[in-house]
Amino acid sequence: MNLQLHEPPIAEDDPMIGQRLGNYDITRKIGQGGMGVVYQARHASLNRLVAIKFLAAQFSADSVYVERFLKEAQAAARLNHPNIISVHDAGVFEEVYYFVMEYVRGFDAARLLDKGEVFAETRAIRLIQRVASALAYAHAEGVVHHDIKPGNLFLTSEGQIKIGDLGLATWVKERGSSLMEPGVAVGTPAYISPEQISGGGTVDSRTDIYSLGATFYHLVTGQIPYSGDTSEEVMSKHVTEPFPWPQEIRPELSEALCHIISKMMAKDVA
Repeated sequence: MNLQLHEPPIAEDDPMIGQRLGNYDITRKIGQGGMGVVYQARHASLNRLVAIKFLAAQFSADSVYVERFLKEAQAAARLNHPNIISVHDAGVFEEVYYFVMEYVRGFDAARLLDKGEVFAETRAIRLIQRVASALAYAHAEGVVHHDIKPGNLFLTSEGQIKIGDLGLATWVKERGSSLMEPGVAVGTPAYISPEQISGGGTVDSRTDIYSLGATFYHLVTGQIPYSGDTSEEVMSKHVTEPFPWPQEIRPELSEALCHIISKMMAKDVA
């Protein structure tokens, strides 16, 4: 499949555009999420494009949010893998925290899915293999992502795929335990693991395997595994509903692929 990558047009009516942050000249706003805003910038002396993520202003005075934001930068900066967006720098600008990361020319996989794109089985396998390899590397380094989903998988103009947004990532104290607070479900309902929902404290690298499986399911079927009218309903189905067999949506999918996804999405973490 020939895919033309086009970055979405972004309005330039933003007071940050044209500002200089250290050696970086901010050129345009390229995205916004729950915890921050992302700008494209150019390193003045190296003439290199980067992305700068700022913690949302309303969170900057909150020590809990600041700690989570800086943890994202620290976790990402420790990782050096071709399929993980790299982090170059971090700091504070006019009492707003930020970090500088690799600029990825392309867009996230969610954009294609939102347009009705369904990934061919062989293409999806190649992409998921690369993500799985990057996650295995991150897990070996003691970092669990906790929010793997199509929106955090970026397809580059060179045909590469990169994991981004480590805002929910945590350092793992030891194999089998994490720094997530017990009783708190963190993640995206459509892809969240049952153990994240229960918040029982046993959340480790296997939660990323489950979420990657749910992402895999979405790529090859065009649908999320479980749907519902509310986030609570969707999360409940992750815990209680049987695994929805992918061939019921796309009969042409191989039996082996369906078994792999079902194992990735096993409700029993063991």
